[in-house]
Amino acid sequence: MSKKILVIGGSAAGPKAAAKARRIDENAEIIIVQKDKDLSMASCGYPYYVGGFFDDRNMLISSSTGVVRNPAYYMNAKKITAYTETEAVSINRAEKLFPAKNSSAGKHWICLTTP
Repeated sequence: MSKKILVIGGSAAGPKAAAKARRIDENAEIIIVQKDKDLSMASCGYPYYVGGFFDDRNMLISSSTGVVRNPAYYMNAKKITAYTETEAVSINRAEKLFPAKNSSAGKHWICLTTP
């Protein structure tokens, strides 16, 4: 049975932790849950965006090669499942699941154990 890893938070540190976990264990099931709609947002770029140095907001969420870091990117490039606009409400460690609230779908459960 492979490991299952949950990463809560998809700004900068979350995706980096998930990518590091992938490098350590290529068979693990890795899930990122991000409350906002963007993954791996380069917050340090905001002053340059607001200051008019560039006007394409996607540059804040793109890789160095210009690929937007969205859930499809993480699945295709790293085999990591990413849920955006999804807030982890709590964690039930005993049952290895957590309730998560998706801003468009309402409340649902994401289970980290096999049925």
